[in-house]
Amino acid sequence: MKNYFSIIFLFTLFQCGFSQSTYYVSNLGNDLNDGSLTSPWKTLTYSTSKLNAGDVLNILAGTYAGNLNLSKSGTITQPITIQNYQNDQVIINGSGLNAGQFLMKIENKNNITVKGIKFKDFQKNNAQGLLVINSSGISILNNEFSNIDYATNAIGQIPTASQNSQPLIVFGRDAQNSVKNLTISGNKIHDCETGFSESLSINGNIDGFLISNNEVYKNTNIGIVAIGFEGECPSGAVDQARNGKIKNNVVYNNSSLYAAAGGIYVDGGKSIIIENNRSYNNDYGIEIGCENNGKIPNASASDIKVRNNLVYNNKISGIALGGYNYPTTGKVQSTKITNNTLYNNDTTNSSTGELALTYVENSTIENNIFYTNNTNKVLISSSYPNLTLQLNYNLYYLPSGSSNVIFDINGVQYTSFNAYKTATSQDGNSIFSDPQFNSAILSNLDLHLKPISIGIDKGNPTFTADFGELDYDGNNRVFNNRVDIGAYEYSTVLSSENLNTLSIKIYPNPAKDKIYLKGLKEFRYQIYSVLGQMIIEGKNNSDEIDVRKLASGSYLIIIIDPKNNILGKLKFIKG
Repeated sequence: MKNYFSIIFLFTLFQCGFSQSTYYVSNLGNDLNDGSLTSPWKTLTYSTSKLNAGDVLNILAGTYAGNLNLSKSGTITQPITIQNYQNDQVIINGSGLNAGQFLMKIENKNNITVKGIKFKDFQKNNAQGLLVINSSGISILNNEFSNIDYATNAIGQIPTASQNSQPLIVFGRDAQNSVKNLTISGNKIHDCETGFSESLSINGNIDGFLISNNEVYKNTNIGIVAIGFEGECPSGAVDQARNGKIKNNVVYNNSSLYAAAGGIYVDGGKSIIIENNRSYNNDYGIEIGCENNGKIPNASASDIKVRNNLVYNNKISGIALGGYNYPTTGKVQSTKITNNTLYNNDTTNSSTGELALTYVENSTIENNIFYTNNTNKVLISSSYPNLTLQLNYNLYYLPSGSSNVIFDINGVQYTSFNAYKTATSQDGNSIFSDPQFNSAILSNLDLHLKPISIGIDKGNPTFTADFGELDYDGNNRVFNNRVDIGAYEYSTVLSSENLNTLSIKIYPNPAKDKIYLKGLKEFRYQIYSVLGQMIIEGKNNSDEIDVRKLASGSYLIIIIDPKNNILGKLKFIKG
């Protein structure tokens, strides 16, 4: 009897160990092998069919045929991982595939990680790269998607609405079970002719996602999109991507000959944070809308937070917000656009400006920088009354001056900043001034604020950062007890720029009563504590600064010349 139970125990151990194995597949292998590194399998279809929860499949270098339909699930604690081996270049391509097929599909399978694979070269109508349907716990990490096109001759062509390709798309089509715990991170998606589809799309009943650290570029329609109310899920009440983040992505050069391609787009989504992204050279930088109405009463994109993003040099506008043809379309409500830096958008002079507004309800736009260079001089365009929209504590600028700027509100053009504020009762605490970027030259763009910027500590004084919210550089969003305007908090300049950029000498150091700056006679100065709080600022016509009122400790002093250039930064100790 003891031997019998011993055998059962050993068999159980064997089974547990087998369910957490590492396998290998190679073009030089054989599906009759045992799947080890020295005796790998040959085909992806056979290899993936042998996986169990916790297993890892390493794919050795080579090109593999697409149309791979994954047939096994992992568990939450033991996901299945399919990845390239070490740094091998692994390609899954569409050679021999037909229209409407896929390179890889995950449908009704859960807890799977796909990592380090190149999905490429599939040029047929409705070609799909990685297709995910009704599957939770999916992680798509560090892959590359390229040349997934609706036709072999798609470059430069105008497609019809039925011509599409989808490099990476996730559908939630089950009304009872939403897609959860979806992670799409570290991928590159580029050079895809997508027709009327998007590059990276999540659509339908999706509840909980993270889209982060992806690079999406040179595609012919929208870069990243979270969609609701297109009818992918049969229940309109849950047919909506929601409760997710789109953060730390770089999205650029996504432009369409036949549509308006947003870099990042929320179309009917809900409770989504778009933060710390860089979106440039697209048609729109960031767009929040709701194209579809009638699936449920009063369909809307709602509770969207767009914060701490850099948005520049886009063709139509920097940020577009609202239902573009309400009530035929849906609407946008309860949205916050805060602490973004927009620069030189509307490069085609379409008169949409840095910020384009359509139908919006109960939303806030504050602490943003809007800097335009466009010939039409439009900072904001709005085609609806938007009576419950609030704009305040923003910083506006047009190099030719506040009397030349245009705010195009409901068909009325206000040709000065003051005229706009008076007529609309908006932006009561906002500023028209040069934000003083480190460099406003596109070829050498640096949108950090100089220490002389009027935007420092001029955001809404009641602003409190959300838990985990950081500025674009990843530093504390509030510094010196009040938030700055724009995507960067000024503390990042203090911590990142080199000290003693010129040969300025400070003495004595440590100091007791006064410090002296050798060779300087006329300058401005700002003295900061080690916590980044400005303690003293002043202007001198001699080389001495009185520091008797400072408590003992370490300080940073910034020296500024009469032309507002930073001459140097120096540390000193008050004894």
